[in-house]
Amino acid sequence: MLAAGGVMAGIYAWERYMLRVRVLEEWQTIFIEIAGEINYSAESMSQICSRIENMSVYGKKFWGEMSKQTKYKNEGLIGTFWKEYLDGYKYWELLSAEDKNIIYRFGESFGTLDIYSQINEIKMYEKRIEGNISDARQKMREQKKVCIFMGLISGLMAGICLF
Repeated sequence: MLAAGGVMAGIYAWERYMLRVRVLEEWQTIFIEIAGEINYSAESMSQICSRIENMSVYGKKFWGEMSKQTKYKNEGLIGTFWKEYLDGYKYWELLSAEDKNIIYRFGESFGTLDIYSQINEIKMYEKRIEGNISDARQKMREQKKVCIFMGLISGLMAGICLF
């Protein structure tokens, strides 16, 4: 019974790696969506953020705040308050320093360039995050066995200590 509990703890630890992959995949989708919105629609920043809020699974609250702030600041540049709200992003601690850097830099430049430059820059961020997703998937595969094995060992050790 304790061994099974240990395995479950190992699976829980592994799921953090899986969640990082899912969060990064959502950011990649957001980059693609924003590039499309900039290229093909005449929506305001707050409307784009509102649309992202509706499609987001992991960042719904964050994008809701971005939408409110851009409306409140009369379509002001997101970069002026981007970092402040990212620090409260629920899944921020799961991301690597490089992931965070990509997302920070995207926010700082979002809305500051002409349409074509903005789209090219978003594509660059999307490609960078794609590489990070690939690395995160690899790490997730590598850590699965380790996490489950360590959970099993800790459960067995707890059982031995209790008896």
